[in-house]
Amino acid sequence: MTTTYDPTGLPPESIRAAGLAGVPQQVPDIPPLWLPDDGPQDAEAEPRALLLTPASRVRIRPVRWLWDTTPEGAPPTSHGRVPMYSLVIAAGGPGLGKSQFAVWITARITRGELPGELFGTPRPVIYAAAEDSWTYTIAPRLIAAGADMDMVFYVKVKDDERPNARLTLPIDTSLLAREAERHSVALLVMDPLLSYIDKGVNDYRAAEVRQALEPLVEAADRHHFTILGLAHFTKSGTADPLSRVAGSGAFGQLIRALIAFAREDTDDGDQRYVMSLEKNNLGRLGLPSHLYTIQPITVDTEEGPSYVSRFVLGPETNTSVRDVMRDETTPGGVDRAERSEAVEWLEDYLTQGDRCGEALPKEIQAAARAAGISQNALRDAKQKLHVKSVKPKGVMNAAWLWQLPGYAPEGDDPGTD
Repeated sequence: MTTTYDPTGLPPESIRAAGLAGVPQQVPDIPPLWLPDDGPQDAEAEPRALLLTPASRVRIRPVRWLWDTTPEGAPPTSHGRVPMYSLVIAAGGPGLGKSQFAVWITARITRGELPGELFGTPRPVIYAAAEDSWTYTIAPRLIAAGADMDMVFYVKVKDDERPNARLTLPIDTSLLAREAERHSVALLVMDPLLSYIDKGVNDYRAAEVRQALEPLVEAADRHHFTILGLAHFTKSGTADPLSRVAGSGAFGQLIRALIAFAREDTDDGDQRYVMSLEKNNLGRLGLPSHLYTIQPITVDTEEGPSYVSRFVLGPETNTSVRDVMRDETTPGGVDRAERSEAVEWLEDYLTQGDRCGEALPKEIQAAARAAGISQNALRDAKQKLHVKSVKPKGVMNAAWLWQLPGYAPEGDDPGTD
């Protein structure tokens, strides 16, 4: 027989005053000196305990990717962008096409056309939209994107006590999970994510946000669906996209990937849209960004034309959303014309004569000053051209060099800074 007792022998009032209450001890066959008087005791209750499991018993499994852009010849899944059964956020400023992207990925999943684990296997999507109209915006966009409309579900809440009830986290998490499993849903879109968090939750307090979202993240893993939450960037801040996501820093801790969107002013006065993977906890960072466009399109309805827009994925680009945001936030930043001139100068300098794409930083900086190129413009040009600081391996006291990509000597594997 095992009995709970207090080893101090003090009366309850003294224990409470000393802050020692609630510290049970397990000793066999010793009668209690006293029993706590704060309520009935459950003699069958198991004491709190720690369970230790050897790491050797953990089942190791590969990450599976809902969206995977790995090119032919590259290591399998090396370009995974959206991990399955996790929370991913797509974030950017207003008017950058985040919602159109969510519609695009929804359409690809319902047709089995999204490169990744589900390619060739159409699956349903739950699409929760708090701001846009299904009649005038969401449904026409889905048609324009080529979605299988029978495979996309919009969600309402039935609650007799609240006639205008809406989907709310964490209250409706178990209901969402049940429906997702019943319909074999692959993706849950929440546009925007913050709108579905209970109004009593302070979305700038990390602990409260985690309490609202952690049950949904756990449900996604248990019931095998992925969550794509849309979010806005704050209007000002650093050039770090993750820190610009509106709301608590808990978002950055809970999400497994961040897809960021930005609009860049080009040297010829036009604008172009850039999409980057700015966080990827389960895969590679530094994957190529993509250009994209938002195209106007007309959808025919029984009552006349509906004018909407659709997301069109474009080619890869060396410019990232972080680059665009840095240019926007750098005090005294370099203007486009000066940066363009510096980029052209640096590329010419490194490829002329016998330099073979590399040179000493001091020599480059001195030549730039002589050519009227500022140090800020030279720094921006180095980043724009993805020039690396390298040191040849195996060379005693070798100096650091600036090296253009693709100009490393054949068979050489220089160290990088």
